[in-house]
Amino acid sequence: MPVSYFDRLRELAKDRRTLLCVGLDPDPERIEGGAAGALRHCREVVRQTEEHVCCYKPNSAFWEQYGPDGWAALLELRDEAPETPFLFDAKRGDMGNTMKAYATTVFATLAMDAATVNPYLGADSIEEFTRYEVRGVYVICRSSNPGATDLQHLEAKGRPLYMHVAELAESLNKHQNVGLVVGATAPTQVAEVRRASALPFLIPGIGAQGGDLEGSVRAAWNGDAASCLVSASRSVLFADRPSREAAKLQEEINAVVGALR
Repeated sequence: MPVSYFDRLRELAKDRRTLLCVGLDPDPERIEGGAAGALRHCREVVRQTEEHVCCYKPNSAFWEQYGPDGWAALLELRDEAPETPFLFDAKRGDMGNTMKAYATTVFATLAMDAATVNPYLGADSIEEFTRYEVRGVYVICRSSNPGATDLQHLEAKGRPLYMHVAELAESLNKHQNVGLVVGATAPTQVAEVRRASALPFLIPGIGAQGGDLEGSVRAAWNGDAASCLVSASRSVLFADRPSREAAKLQEEINAVVGALR
C-alpha cells in the first residue's frame, strides 16, 4: 500500500532531524543558461542540502517561464532526490473540471508528492486535489506577502476570512491529507490558526522575506513532525554555500522545537 505524503514527511523529518523545506525557484536574472542552467544550479543545491531537508518546494512559475524545456528540467530534477518529497507550489484554484486537469498534471504527469491550492473557489474546487489520498494538499490560509491583509483579514461573520479558510480545510481532511499555508511574516496569525486547527502547516516567508522563524515555529509546533514545515527559498538557493545555509536553518529550527519538547 502506498505511503501517504504526510507519513513520508513525518518519517523523513524524524530520520534527518529536520523540519526544513527548500524552495527550488530558479531566476534567469541570477542563473545563466536557460532551463539547462536552472537544472544544473538546482541539482547542485539538492545535492548539497538533501541531508538537511525533509522536502523540496519547486514553484511552478519559475519552471514554466522556460517553456517546455522548463517542464523537462523539473522532471529531471525530481529524479535527483527520489527519497525526498517534492511539494509543487502551484497555488491552483479554478472550476472543478479545470482543477481535475490541474490535479492530473501535478500528481500524475509531474509525479509531485504534494501541492498548494487556492481556496477562493471553495470546497468542490479543492476536492479535485484531495481525492488523491496519498498526496498532500496545502490550502493557502494566511500568506506571507504584504498584500495578504487586503482580503484575508476581512471580517466575515465576526471572524477574519483566513479563519474560515482553516475551517474549510478541516472539513476537507477526510483522507488526512490536507494542510494549511500560514506565513512566518505573521506569527500572531500562525498562533491564532494553530489554536483552531491541528492540521499540518507549511510556513513560508523566512529568509529573504524576513519572517519570524522562532515565533512562527513556536506558534505552529504541536508535537507532530509534520505540523511545522518551514520553507526557505532564495536564502538557500542563491547562497554561496547552500549546504551551510540549510544546516544553519535546520539548527535554528531544531533549537526552537527542542525548547518546546
